[in-house]
Amino acid sequence: MSELSTEQWMIIRDYLAQRAGLYLDDSRMRQGRMLVQERYRQLQISPAAYTLRIQDPTNGGELQWLAERLANHETQFFRNPAHFRALREHILPELQRSRSPLRPLRCWSAGCSTGEEPYSMAMVALQQWGNPPSRPISIWATDLSNVPLERAIAAEYRGRSLTNVQADYRQWFEQQANGALRVSEAVRSLVQFEQHNLLDALPHWAYQLDVVFCQNVTIYFQLETCRQLIERIYAAMAVGGYLLLGFSESLWGIFDRFETVEVAGAFIYRKGDGQPKPRPNLSEGPITKPLNKPAEPVPARPRPSTRPLAPASPIKPPDVTSLLDEARKLRGQGQQRRGLSLLASIAPNQRQPAILALAAQLHADLGQHEQAAAEARRALELDVLQDAAYVVLGMIELNQGAWDKAINYLERASYLVPDSPTIAFHLAESYRHQGRATAALRYYQHALRKLAQHSSSTVIDGIAVGWLRSACERWIGGLEASQGTF
Repeated sequence: MSELSTEQWMIIRDYLAQRAGLYLDDSRMRQGRMLVQERYRQLQISPAAYTLRIQDPTNGGELQWLAERLANHETQFFRNPAHFRALREHILPELQRSRSPLRPLRCWSAGCSTGEEPYSMAMVALQQWGNPPSRPISIWATDLSNVPLERAIAAEYRGRSLTNVQADYRQWFEQQANGALRVSEAVRSLVQFEQHNLLDALPHWAYQLDVVFCQNVTIYFQLETCRQLIERIYAAMAVGGYLLLGFSESLWGIFDRFETVEVAGAFIYRKGDGQPKPRPNLSEGPITKPLNKPAEPVPARPRPSTRPLAPASPIKPPDVTSLLDEARKLRGQGQQRRGLSLLASIAPNQRQPAILALAAQLHADLGQHEQAAAEARRALELDVLQDAAYVVLGMIELNQGAWDKAINYLERASYLVPDSPTIAFHLAESYRHQGRATAALRYYQHALRKLAQHSSSTVIDGIAVGWLRSACERWIGGLEASQGTF
């Protein structure tokens, strides 16, 4: 049976992006091609026949099968605790006061995976308003893939997904004989699961939405796909509704009609009066707006947690340049998670591409290559001059043995930062693995010259200068000795 050609793979890849929103960049090409090859051999058809099969509109099940196995389903209960703290302390009390007590609150977990997120939303609501809740609430949860939805409906969990469940929320789980914890009926009854492709028209119930969680979904979409989805979500939300995205999913340079609000240590988006907002002047700091106290009274059966809260106050804008410098220092000290926490303190309307590129470096250092690649790609979609993003993508390709692609990314980074010894070193490594001894020797020598101005104890881009210098000298000696035979 013939091999899958590059042209056939690109047709399949582009169709996945067009119909499922799953864009597989070069860092995931190997995984995608291997899966496709295993699939058409299992079906005992040719690569050409499979390429036609995946595009057949009457055979949507094949696209679904492939998308389910390529999507990232990893999640946890109360993932991004700051968002759930904001939901508990500000968003639900605010909506309780501003919405009629007879009107059900309408919530959506978009890209819910195996269900931890919508169940977390339901638990917060039950903690807020009792069991049964003192006001009506509906939570819809959708995902592209049926496999994780089946697990969500089964509602049994164990291990890492339960890491963030605090003691006061354990009451909403029931111990099972198999050792798993099952979400209680009280929680399950508030959540409705449904298969839905976010690239399609929104479901019939998606109107006047009060709360939308769409975390770690749009970062994997191409920029225009992301913009179109956010426009549809915005149109489906009620005025005063809240959108909660993942840290890397800033709408900077993508969509400007939401207001940015800081509550409970989290930055979230709120739908205001629908008038377009001017793009912020980054030199003047973030435009954050306090939560306004609505005029409607608290409905009957108030619980302590629904007492009126003081409006969130605008904070003094942080110095983004200083925060970036500090996060870079933390990276050099091996404190990547602290660096990410520091970046998360920056308001979304100040999360410039440089912040995404640095977040990509930090995630790459932690071995979270899929997240890192998505952040690097988004940074470059917003600004093609982000050298750090090229380095991240180049290093991912280098680690996967894709020398040509590594060189392509790293040469762009070297063009932008010609004096970087680490970029020169990684380029030399790529050329050496590719068998291009002359080019490798040139970049090792270039890296060694640039390292001369640094002490051996210094750390540059997470690598000790002493180690870099030793490696360059070793390979220079070896290449010079074997020039022409390497």
